[in-house]
Amino acid sequence: MTFMQNKTVPWLPTTPVPTRLLLWLSCSTLGSLLFTTTYLIEGATRPGYSTWQQAISALSLGPGGWVQQINFVVFGVIVLWTTFAWRKLLKGGVGATWYPIVRGLEGVGLIIDGFFSQDPAFGYPAGAILTTPTLHAVIHQIFAFMSITAIAVGFFILAWRFTKEPGWRGWALYSALTGLLTIVFIAIFGAANGQHSAIAGLFERLSTSLGTLWGILFFIRLWTGTGFGVFQRRASSRVTA
Repeated sequence: MTFMQNKTVPWLPTTPVPTRLLLWLSCSTLGSLLFTTTYLIEGATRPGYSTWQQAISALSLGPGGWVQQINFVVFGVIVLWTTFAWRKLLKGGVGATWYPIVRGLEGVGLIIDGFFSQDPAFGYPAGAILTTPTLHAVIHQIFAFMSITAIAVGFFILAWRFTKEPGWRGWALYSALTGLLTIVFIAIFGAANGQHSAIAGLFERLSTSLGTLWGILFFIRLWTGTGFGVFQRRASSRVTA
């Protein structure tokens, strides 16, 4: 006798994310790596600049400052360009609308920071005199705050999304911690920078590098074929006996 038995199989990553979409998405992490590599090289080679003490934005000042200005703008454009890819990846679930929006705000903030530099800081450029903040500096600070806040909020949105994704739930905690530490480190940087601490710059770099590390690990998992979102479905099988 032949009969059909329906058996429900748990959620499985049955379909990998399409290569074209992965390449598009990976640009955000590659852009972050390029941004980080550029400011690290600039910081290590710029005369009179202390990577441990100074803000990343201070590299926009003095001779060669145009390199960091371009670095901000290029990274901002890349972030904006990849917001559409994130919408495709997150389609049909939590964060499909809001995550691309906050990434867009991050990109806009980076671009504007490339055009509006901070004022000379304590210790850089050499011999700089601290004055009342200029309009340029105020605009820079506003959009720098917008960018780092958008980064942190984005991780909280992703954490919420991961709680809904079978096979990714451990990433909810990781993403939430990344967002929290981003805020903690940038707050420490702000306080330390106000006191002209010799290690203030270290905390800003820790804050901005957390997202880069997260992105590398996330895309490694996607590239290994793990499904996500609409590329992950509830499979069912029929057993014939």
